[in-house]
Amino acid sequence: MNESEIKNNFAKNVRELRIDRKLNQIQLGEKLNYTSKAVSKWENGDVMPDIVTLKMIADFFDISVDTLISDKNVIRKSHKKKRRMLITAVSSLLSFFVASIVFYILILLQIDKSWLSFIVAIPVSGIVLIVFSSLWFKRAYLTMSIIYTSIGIGLTVMFFTNFYLWWVTLIAVSLFIGLTIIFIPIIITNNRK
Repeated sequence: MNESEIKNNFAKNVRELRIDRKLNQIQLGEKLNYTSKAVSKWENGDVMPDIVTLKMIADFFDISVDTLISDKNVIRKSHKKKRRMLITAVSSLLSFFVASIVFYILILLQIDKSWLSFIVAIPVSGIVLIVFSSLWFKRAYLTMSIIYTSIGIGLTVMFFTNFYLWWVTLIAVSLFIGLTIIFIPIIITNNRK
């Protein structure tokens, strides 16, 4: 790809992404701290921004710089990320739906502490979040998912042990969070190479 192709691809992609987000040039310029005139020059192919600005634009649209300057369909990639986020959220919430069903079955069977099904749903939904975060999202999402799961595991252990071993649970959860924040991203990074 030569320079003029990159400039044309960038111009077309910025225009398509802006329109897809239902922004006019003034609004996009405000969000990026540029004038509408600068956005217009980008979209007309008159000016190519520096690499820092390219990265900022790509981050704003949740795509890579490579995708921003490529001749690929950028709208499809943008929608792909939204679809992945929706799938992740629905999959995680599904554990609470199952917990509701279990809760009502336990009530019908007149079992005490049927509400614990919702406590168990917390780490289960966290495990789902860990799986999808490690597959599709950045390391920050994975770290948040691990912390959420760790807290859920701690709560589950505390409720099922009637709080007698709360200090053991606190130490175990703290160690688990620390180790997972250190080792899981390293393992995933090594597996992606």
